[in-house]
Amino acid sequence: MRLAWISTRLSVLSSMVLVVVLCGCGQQSPQVKKSDPPVVRVSLPLKRQVTDYEIFTARTAAAQSVDIKPRVSGYLTKILFKDGDEVKKGDVLFEIDDRSYKAQLDQAKAALELSQAGLIKNQAEYDIGLNVQKQNKGAISEQELTRRLGARDESQASVDKSKADIELAQLYFDWCKVRSPINGRISRHLVDVGNLVSAEVTTLANVVSVRPIWAYFYVDQNTAENYQRLVKEGKIKSPRESEIPVQMAIGADPNFAIDGVIDFVGNQLDATTGSIQLRAVFNNENGKLVAGLFTRVRVPASPPHEALLVTDSAVGTNQGQRYVLVVNDQQDVEYRIVDVGQMHNGLREVKRFRTITDTKPDGTDVTKQVEVLKPTDRIIVAGLLRVRPGIKVDPQTVDMQTMLRTPQSAAPSNDKKP
Repeated sequence: MRLAWISTRLSVLSSMVLVVVLCGCGQQSPQVKKSDPPVVRVSLPLKRQVTDYEIFTARTAAAQSVDIKPRVSGYLTKILFKDGDEVKKGDVLFEIDDRSYKAQLDQAKAALELSQAGLIKNQAEYDIGLNVQKQNKGAISEQELTRRLGARDESQASVDKSKADIELAQLYFDWCKVRSPINGRISRHLVDVGNLVSAEVTTLANVVSVRPIWAYFYVDQNTAENYQRLVKEGKIKSPRESEIPVQMAIGADPNFAIDGVIDFVGNQLDATTGSIQLRAVFNNENGKLVAGLFTRVRVPASPPHEALLVTDSAVGTNQGQRYVLVVNDQQDVEYRIVDVGQMHNGLREVKRFRTITDTKPDGTDVTKQVEVLKPTDRIIVAGLLRVRPGIKVDPQTVDMQTMLRTPQSAAPSNDKKP
């Protein structure tokens, strides 16, 4: 009986399998829909004449800085400037009580008049003695005539001394007005009116020049050696022999809009830092630059050369190698390993040629320059993550400069408008 039950179950299962097979044979296999090629944005690289630069941190300094100190002692009576003003050479900044110096000047003038009167008297006596001697040689002795000559010369020396005393007294009197020795911007006053100031000791204020302004920076040894090599090859000029143009940027400003020139190169490397000091000078016509600013100075590091420029988003990185994706005439994506250079006005320089080393069968290495990128290549500038080398794409041509103003998140879409 158990055998009959098993036989019945097997018959039922066989019937069910047959039904399923027959039903499956009556259906068609589903068709796989072919997807459209991904849409990417492509652009031709820009061909421009560019110069490579090195950027250094610099600190500005005034071309002239003078501590204002009095040349005479006395009580301060006036302050004739506003703290922080621009002053000109010769402007009166402070006044010191000059009454005692005026009295000394008047005293020196009076002494001069007295000396001149004595000179007139002694000159007259000497002239009389000469006339008497001419008329009657024995009427006056040589001794008396010599005495009168000595008195005349003594009076003349007294006159000369009095004139020198007047000049000195006049200087002291004039120095009671403390003047600016240079054009520049003055600090706050450091001494108030009524205080006693000492000659050559008390600092009244400080004046720094505004135009021009200097910027000091240090160049490392490797950069200095590379620069010397370019100078020897005649590709760039030496900063010791000619003015090398540089540009300055302040703070986070990406634009190096302030023009200047290098006017000084140190005579030796600093042994502790392995760098050499350079100085650039800037006209600072608008007076915005002040001493003590931390800035960035851009120095040319190569001769002008022709370069291909692309937006930085078009350059990818794969295991430390830079690459770009190019769409060929068959709309296929090609993978190109490239060498890159500096940024120029928001675009990245991509080297047209790349140095490749091949090994011959005999084991010797051969180095050659291979053109990896052409000005006519269509470079993918948006949608790199949606494609891979070897697939077909739907390229949309855009301008390379336009991509600088396009948000990087704005990826191309495959949606077709009806």
